[in-house]
Amino acid sequence: MRNSEIREIFFKFFENKKHHKVLSAPLVPAKDPTLLFTNAGMNQFKSVFLQEETRAYNRAVSIQKCMRVSGKHNDFDEVGKSRYHHTFFEMLGNFSFSDYFKEEAVEYAWELLTQHYKFPAEKLWITVFQDDDEAFKIWEHNIGIPTEKIIRLGEKDNFWQMGETGPCGPCSEIHYDMGESFGPPEFTDDNDRFIEIWNLVFMQYFKDEKGVLNPLPAPSIDTGMGMERLTSLLQGADGNYDTDLFKPIIDFTADLAGVDPKNPDLRVDLNVIADHIRALTFLISDGVLPSNDGRGYVLRRLLRRAAKHGKALGFNAPFLKKVSAKTVSLMSPFYPELEYNKDFIAQVLEAEEERFNRTLLNGLKRFEELLEKIKADKLDTIPGVELFKLSDTYGFPLDFAIDLANEKDIAVDYPGFKKELEKQREKSRVSLDQKQKTGKALPGIEKFQTTFTGYHNLEEEALLLAIYKDDKQVDRLSEGEEGLLVFDRTPMYAESGGQVGDNGVGKNDHVFFLVNNTRKAPNGEQAAFLHHASIKKGTLRTGERLELVVDKESRQTTAIHHSATHLLHSALREVLGLHVKQAGSYVGPDKLRFDFTHFKGLSSEELGRVEEIINGKIRENLAVQSDSLTYEQAVENGAIAIFQEKYSDVVRVVSMGDFSMELCGGTHLVSTGEIGFFKITAESSISSGIRRIEALAGEPGYRYVHANIRALEDIQKHFKQKTGDLLEYLVTLDRENREKDRQLKKKKESKPGVDASALVSTSREIAGIPTVAEHLESIDRKQLSALADEIKKKTNGIAVLSTNISGKSAFIVSVAKDFTKRANAGRIVKEIAKMVNGNGGGRPDFAQAGGELIEDAEGFKKNVVNILENQIQ
Repeated sequence: MRNSEIREIFFKFFENKKHHKVLSAPLVPAKDPTLLFTNAGMNQFKSVFLQEETRAYNRAVSIQKCMRVSGKHNDFDEVGKSRYHHTFFEMLGNFSFSDYFKEEAVEYAWELLTQHYKFPAEKLWITVFQDDDEAFKIWEHNIGIPTEKIIRLGEKDNFWQMGETGPCGPCSEIHYDMGESFGPPEFTDDNDRFIEIWNLVFMQYFKDEKGVLNPLPAPSIDTGMGMERLTSLLQGADGNYDTDLFKPIIDFTADLAGVDPKNPDLRVDLNVIADHIRALTFLISDGVLPSNDGRGYVLRRLLRRAAKHGKALGFNAPFLKKVSAKTVSLMSPFYPELEYNKDFIAQVLEAEEERFNRTLLNGLKRFEELLEKIKADKLDTIPGVELFKLSDTYGFPLDFAIDLANEKDIAVDYPGFKKELEKQREKSRVSLDQKQKTGKALPGIEKFQTTFTGYHNLEEEALLLAIYKDDKQVDRLSEGEEGLLVFDRTPMYAESGGQVGDNGVGKNDHVFFLVNNTRKAPNGEQAAFLHHASIKKGTLRTGERLELVVDKESRQTTAIHHSATHLLHSALREVLGLHVKQAGSYVGPDKLRFDFTHFKGLSSEELGRVEEIINGKIRENLAVQSDSLTYEQAVENGAIAIFQEKYSDVVRVVSMGDFSMELCGGTHLVSTGEIGFFKITAESSISSGIRRIEALAGEPGYRYVHANIRALEDIQKHFKQKTGDLLEYLVTLDRENREKDRQLKKKKESKPGVDASALVSTSREIAGIPTVAEHLESIDRKQLSALADEIKKKTNGIAVLSTNISGKSAFIVSVAKDFTKRANAGRIVKEIAKMVNGNGGGRPDFAQAGGELIEDAEGFKKNVVNILENQIQ
């Protein structure tokens, strides 16, 4: 049975049981910042299980793409060695939200496995939680499972909970019996006889902070069945890697490397590559890019591990992009986004693999230097701190280092390495905590909540709930003072999602103040808006009612740039491909800035096409419409979500005709025609795989273009050239100037230089070291440096040369390596610099400095000699 048939049977079965088919959520959770990656089918339903959200359906079915590479669910170290562990996998699941419970869940699972997937009933064993008599009876009486094949297990194996507190409950697992040859009929961790197929979680309790289990008023069902393991059993394969999910990738990789895929010595290498390339392909498609922390670090680690195993197969040049193309062809029928993003995925993989190859060369060099040092120090173990530095700083894989050390009969301090690794993890945790604490929490701020009315109103009567000054709550602000104001409602947008906060004024009969910015409270779960206010007249007191008025011009220009940003996002996807995803933005009254995933600079033709599309949509005057939908409805309708953002259960969807649809909480125009005009001003790279576009729209765009036209007209007048002739004229002028510069340089270089041999003849011995100390005129720093090195080589001693350049002095100290322990160039040059109130430094063998003009060359030389006599040891 092919994996495509397994999927089809699964969906069809549960849809016939009135389950709503839900698409897989991205690997980057959009609604749960506590997770690095989506790691289970229930993740996207977490708020439903917590009863924080309701859906239009109470039964669901999905096949969810998952990653488990960190924390509690971490299978990374077993990948490639074990037949059943993976980093990326797919989880089949059916869910009941306060609808059916244990009886139906058990009956559905049994019916699907035995009647549709045709598992022999006698090969299936059941485990239940030790205290769950109800589940035991359902399996025994409803299904007819012999009691000796229903095993009671403890909390570790058969009790599931979402966290330390929250929804939880017993679970029941269905296992496949591989037969007596695999082991005894015992459910132990080291027994491979029983393979878990399906886990049925009966969510019936809520665990409070005291650890007490309280019955849930509406019990639910959450199930999970691994696609890879199910496919392996249905295809009679010897483990997951022998299924049609992996075998085509393994065979393709082996063929590419020219090796036998059946060679047992290469099995782990081929398995790791097959697993990791699936993970890499899906991660990049979902917007994750290589970096040194977070999700990007996981991706980089996976890629380097796959590339390392590729080395074992004989790959020296990048190969992962080719294997990824095979993965896309296998999985795109079920995940069409892979086909859209395949070129971008290939570019990211190729660039990162090339980078790793360079890193590997540098790491090998550092490793050899480390071995030489250890031998010189007569040690027999590589210290853990050095191992960690190799891995962390130079990206040199730990297992590479261990293998190479073993070849040289040198031990490694692995416990020391783990100690350094834990230090870094702790540092990262602290750093993450600091990032998450976006500001100092204001006392009592959690009591307040502000209702935003500014989508439709620019003026609002509001009640002043609180005043904060110097991070303390006060009851008044007087004329000339500044503070933070919290109102029960406001028309002023609080900075978020890349859009700047509103400014404006507040007033009543006896007070007037300016609002310079609006933002959400640092612990703003309750959405308290902070208005940064300057009191211009009167005294403001809590409990007063005031009129808040948004700066209309600033809001309008900001909205112009925000609506233009949405058009820009869609236009980039149309011109460059659907791999383009937003990676950051700034939207203000002055300009817009948009960061996005793309791996190379845009050509002038591409930029021109993007501008053309956007200005076309502006002229079409598309209606800008906003709707409130559930997050799932919005995504299913095709709305673009930004994976760095945290979305609530009900989201605002902003649409511009049928051209653009995004999840967005910002302020927008009524129609695209209000934008007026759009102009890109800059395009650049900000990191690997991330590009940035800056642009102007509306009046700022008009002013920019008008200023450039005026500048062009002034240039035309100055050079007395027509528009059509100007470029050719300036190019010709530039070419002529370059030629003149070249001739001048050539003439300068043809002048006779300083005779190094003549200078060598002036050398003297200081403490037994040949030394030349001279002051030269009409020589630049580059010539001075070259001359000092030449003298050093000829004398195998010390050269100290000085000159005056553009009103300042410059001097070089160059020391032969034989004498650097006795005469350190860096220390010598610092002493010389003191004579001219200057500073400098460098290496023990070469240093340079500068300072005030040298007026007395002879006196300067005498002092240099004195310094050398004192410095040479």
